[in-house]
Amino acid sequence: MASGSVASGLGAIRGAVRGLDLGGLASRRWYAAKGEVPSSVHLAHAFALAPDAVLALVDVVSGERGARRDRYAIPFALRDGVLGEAVEGDGVWRALASAIAEGRTIPAIADSGAGTGRRATGDSGGGPGPVDAALVCRPSPGFADAWGGETGTLREAEEAPLGRDQSNTSTVLGGRLLLKAYRRLQPGLNPDLELTAYLSEEAAFPGVPRLAGWAEAVTRDGGVTTIAMLQGFVSDADDAYERTAGFLAELIAAPGSVSLEWASEVAADLGTLVAGLHVALVSPPGDAPDLAPRAATHDELKAWRIDAHRHLNLAIPAVSAIDAETGAELRREASAIAARVSRFEAVATAPLVMRIHADLHLGQVIVGDDGYRVVDFEGEPIRPIEERRRPDSPLRDVASMLRSLDHVARSARRRAERRRGGPIDHPGVDVDAWIERSRERFLATYAARLRSAAAPITLDLDLLDAFEVAKEAYELLYAATVLPSWLWAPREGMRWLLARGDRA
Repeated sequence: MASGSVASGLGAIRGAVRGLDLGGLASRRWYAAKGEVPSSVHLAHAFALAPDAVLALVDVVSGERGARRDRYAIPFALRDGVLGEAVEGDGVWRALASAIAEGRTIPAIADSGAGTGRRATGDSGGGPGPVDAALVCRPSPGFADAWGGETGTLREAEEAPLGRDQSNTSTVLGGRLLLKAYRRLQPGLNPDLELTAYLSEEAAFPGVPRLAGWAEAVTRDGGVTTIAMLQGFVSDADDAYERTAGFLAELIAAPGSVSLEWASEVAADLGTLVAGLHVALVSPPGDAPDLAPRAATHDELKAWRIDAHRHLNLAIPAVSAIDAETGAELRREASAIAARVSRFEAVATAPLVMRIHADLHLGQVIVGDDGYRVVDFEGEPIRPIEERRRPDSPLRDVASMLRSLDHVARSARRRAERRRGGPIDHPGVDVDAWIERSRERFLATYAARLRSAAAPITLDLDLLDAFEVAKEAYELLYAATVLPSWLWAPREGMRWLLARGDRA
């Protein structure tokens, strides 16, 4: 390998991959096999993005007897003549963004070999072996508007982390572009890219940051895989969950009484936003069959119920293992929860299914001076790509947002009480009243926006209730297995749903 270049061979790259800290990999947010330290790592393909930057596709083996194998995108950079995993500021993601802006197709770095038609081993002389992979990088029409300068200037842009906890890696470039690199790779079109492209380029929906480009790996052993997406960066935007939680915490701790209408304005805005998203998704052009809405099948309705029951049955022992009292409470309420989700199969007419966000909550919304935008259309990253691209009920998104409004209010109360050093006897805003009014305002503006657009989406309150209860069962399982410190939120949320009865 020539000094100062990563492009002349695979030996050093393989060595860098073998040198990865396996325990460190297991601790990453994007690592999928939670609780399992990898047993081995293997280089699948490597792409030279710049003389000192390479993007490697690495197969990570874990599980008993190596039963699990996942592929990850891992960046490497050359520092002081030594190739190692890239760290913040090394410029690898900037180099990838530059390749996207320039529309480059980058062949995988090939071994030297005899050219016999198989992958060369690199142990013999001769010319390069056959290319078995390529990184296809393309800008979209939105790039020029987002970057606002010559393509080449991106190579020198300042690179900064987004600073949000995500299952991917997001990097801000020059304060104008956001590169989202997908770390765990699955073959197929990532729904985040698919829906962002449709919404921003075809539907012209203003509630998403505009697509600026993308990168895909085309490999003999994996087909087409989405590697990264480039978007316009909304520089003044905040995470809607954090902004709402902070706002409510201040109101709860405020002396006197605060207007409930003013305090719940965010919920009304979100109802309009989510309805606008669904209006854009429910009316795709005829040449986009993967986006076409249709009636749900009986098998889909049954699957919704079974999925909810499965989450509940898994949640009971998982919750019990970390909180015996909450586990016992959940076991006592199991029959009531099961009855509520049984409504999935009791609908009078088949509900509409369509492409939805599939993981919608306040943390997937950003808010800037010019309004709200929805981000992160990946769905649940632990699910296979094709499963995440399946049509689903738009009421699943609505239920998820209603649950998020519940959680953010309860989180705000906890924050306010920590600041005040204990319970607040006379809060400026009553949390339960805020939750009720926010639900009402969200659903009212959501329904009004659907009516104004003549969208064929029915706000079935029984079905919505089933989705809410199912969502909270999932949240209980998630908290018990991944984030125990979050268990209080779905526990309190489920209590509220059950105590409230079946009123949507």
